[in-house]
Amino acid sequence: MKPFLILVGIAAMGVLGFVAEPAFRFKVTGLNPKKTSGNALETLGIRPSGSAPTIDLTALTPEQLPKNVTISDELKFADEASGLSITLAPGSRSKLLRIEGANAVIRPGDTAYSIVLPISKTNLMEQLAAKPPATTPPPAPKPTPAPGGDSEEPAPVPATVVDPQPAPVPAPVPEPAPAPEPAPIPEPAPVPTAPAAGPVDVVKVMQESIRSGQIKEFTFDQVLGWKAAADETVNGVEFQTGTAAYKAETILGVNELQAKAFIKDGKVQRWIWPKTSMEIK
Repeated sequence: MKPFLILVGIAAMGVLGFVAEPAFRFKVTGLNPKKTSGNALETLGIRPSGSAPTIDLTALTPEQLPKNVTISDELKFADEASGLSITLAPGSRSKLLRIEGANAVIRPGDTAYSIVLPISKTNLMEQLAAKPPATTPPPAPKPTPAPGGDSEEPAPVPATVVDPQPAPVPAPVPEPAPAPEPAPIPEPAPVPTAPAAGPVDVVKVMQESIRSGQIKEFTFDQVLGWKAAADETVNGVEFQTGTAAYKAETILGVNELQAKAFIKDGKVQRWIWPKTSMEIK
């Protein structure tokens, strides 16, 4: 009777283990028994052979990044200061400036604006996966010295000892004759200075700058008025200044905007928007 009870107990333990084993495995390893072996390996952090390697963007240099990226969704950008708005359609290519964390900084077309958007909205990772960046090989290890303290460096060669010989007595050198005194150099004649230039007409200089097409933001026909302003010193350099009021189409309709000119040596050095100090191209 006793051996029969032992066999019954062993059979009951086997059935219990078969039923409870999946749940017990999930508690111990965290793996769902219904998932495939490949997914289980990925859960544990083991990547199957032949899969694409993970690319650490923070370890890449600017030379290892692609020059341009393609955006996947429509992107809208507006500059409140200038009233300029840009809409990029899906599939548009823009210049890649740099990577900031999980974002990419791009520059659309020939504009001077930098736009930040998530890397997931671009094809950056697809480009890196298709053409992984080259890695720099580690430096070769230095050779270890031979056992016993012997070094591979050659032993120093002893210096050749030369018997000292009496130095020859030099022959007397005659003293050179004194050099004649140089003739006095005549003083240069004074160079006549040009008369000081007259005052610069700030309004006229600004008008010539717009007529010549120095900037593309607005034309001469858009200007509503010209005005000379006070002189300003920037980084130790003194400039004459003036403003031009012009009308432009913005996202809020036709508005009147201001442009400021910095003038030096009778020529406009640069135009800016006074509110943002951004340079006008």
